[in-house]
Amino acid sequence: MSQVSPYARSAAERRQNRYATTLFVAVAGAIFFAALWLTNPGLRSWAFVANETPNETLGEATNAQPAPEARVNEDNNGADWAAQIAAIERQLPDPDSTDFVDLKIRLQSLRRILEAERFTLEAAASIQHSLDELHQQAVTLSAQSIRPKVNAEGFSEGVASAAQSMQLAEQELLRQTRENAERQARERKEPTLRDVRLALRDNQDEAAGLRRQIAQLQREQSEVDAKADRAAALQRDMVDVKRYLQPFTAPGYLQPKSDRNAWDTERTVDAKPVSLARLKRLGALDDTMEGLERLYIFGGGKNPVLNNSRPLGSFPQYWAQHLSKPEVQRAVKRAQQLLRDHGQALVEEQLLSP
Repeated sequence: MSQVSPYARSAAERRQNRYATTLFVAVAGAIFFAALWLTNPGLRSWAFVANETPNETLGEATNAQPAPEARVNEDNNGADWAAQIAAIERQLPDPDSTDFVDLKIRLQSLRRILEAERFTLEAAASIQHSLDELHQQAVTLSAQSIRPKVNAEGFSEGVASAAQSMQLAEQELLRQTRENAERQARERKEPTLRDVRLALRDNQDEAAGLRRQIAQLQREQSEVDAKADRAAALQRDMVDVKRYLQPFTAPGYLQPKSDRNAWDTERTVDAKPVSLARLKRLGALDDTMEGLERLYIFGGGKNPVLNNSRPLGSFPQYWAQHLSKPEVQRAVKRAQQLLRDHGQALVEEQLLSP
């Protein structure tokens, strides 16, 4: 058995060991001196020497037989001591301590002493009282030393449950930590993303505005280019324009009024060129004989009913049935073609009214 240093024990263990040892020594000493006093005839005679006569003392010495009532049953007495010592041993705690081992060895020695001796009833009662006290002290010492037993299966289940709870708690902590980190990351990125979105929206708005401006400039440029092209084309035909379109480009007070009858006209307050839109509504620009006739009537009519005061130039004067003449028809067709080809350019050059 390994020896454990007293310094390696706890304070409670050392205190219990000292208490048990002191108790055992006190009780064992009391039992030993009681047995010695009761079993030694010389010691007993000291107590009664003053009250005895010489004859009585001599008689007692001669008849040294104890009284029958002063002896105990030898078999029962030895069995009782052994049983009580065994009961005390069972009550003692059983830790791995040399002090408790020594205490049990001493109890065994005490049992052998008690079994070897024979005591009177008075001495046996005193020894019994001491053994009862020793038994009670052993019970108290055992109660102080016994640790509660642990249910291994329940303990394992408890450990497993605690481990599972800790694992779940750890997982929950990790989840919360991850969510907090993601939320903080979003909160940190949100201002930047908002600024980026605002900047992008501003850039998109600016880009859209630039595209609109570019489209507008392109349209304007296209219109300018188209107008320039129309003006250039008009300049190429300007000689014929001056020859055949004077009844339409010269300022005057007469404008077409109807959309079918060329004789139905309208007088204006101010003198201005003929309206291109009214000529189109009259059908005078249609590429048909009816369109030629309407243009011929309005442009060449000089009778009192129509009374177009604009100069004719090379445009023929209107006479009934003269449109069938080739030269008349050719001049009217040329005038109609110039109006169709350069009508917008003539308006832009203010040679025709809109």
